[in-house]
Amino acid sequence: MCRLVAYAGPELAVSRALYSGAHSLHRQAWAPRELLSGSVNADGYGIAWFGPDGQRTPVRIARAEPVWYDPELETLLDQVSSRVVAVLLRNATPGLPVELSGVGPFTGGGWAFMLNGFVPEFRPRHMRALRSLLSDDLYGRLTGVADAETLFLLALGQLQRGATPVQALEYVVDAVAQRLGPDESAPLTMVLTSPDGHWALTTNAGRGPCNSLYRCTAPACLGYGRALASEPLDDSPWSHVEPDTVHTLPADTAGS
Repeated sequence: MCRLVAYAGPELAVSRALYSGAHSLHRQAWAPRELLSGSVNADGYGIAWFGPDGQRTPVRIARAEPVWYDPELETLLDQVSSRVVAVLLRNATPGLPVELSGVGPFTGGGWAFMLNGFVPEFRPRHMRALRSLLSDDLYGRLTGVADAETLFLLALGQLQRGATPVQALEYVVDAVAQRLGPDESAPLTMVLTSPDGHWALTTNAGRGPCNSLYRCTAPACLGYGRALASEPLDDSPWSHVEPDTVHTLPADTAGS
């Protein structure tokens, strides 16, 4: 399973979303506490954020190696600030290659998307059917064979048709659920991000547990604002996010 952080609030250095806290996301690359499967998150990392002055296109950095490989990354991210930041450490779905095409956050159409979870037996059983739901244009944007990229484009297609972020995430869950057998598990924690904030849904499209997700709305979270995270990052008052409900973190209000 992957680990993620989604921040929204006053501008902060993008580096804080990755490096802040005694149990920072950076530390979770090699010392996670609540993985449903796997032991480390070393199959790549990605960061997406939105620039100032109403910029609607996210900036993205992604690599296919462990986040600790780049000793200069923190210094680089110290120089950039944003009100909306999304960071992911990848733990690749079994059977999928460890390469850049599978590393989130994925971006397009003014949105960013993160997945912590998987579609079981994605390539042999479900990839063709799920991708058949994509428009020709979105199908042409595929760069690899990852389940996460496919789910992002399914959500993006719904957004382009006028769906709300909530409706787009629910559509993805339904599309996966229709493919599963009665005893299969597909834990899906998904985060859609725009300059306006984050929409997150943690659920299981089949049977079984959901991935952990926590929310911190204290003003001191990450030193500034509010965040969602796979695991608490520090001693701030993090609360467990209950499954099967979309949770929002607006960039400019207290959230819900």
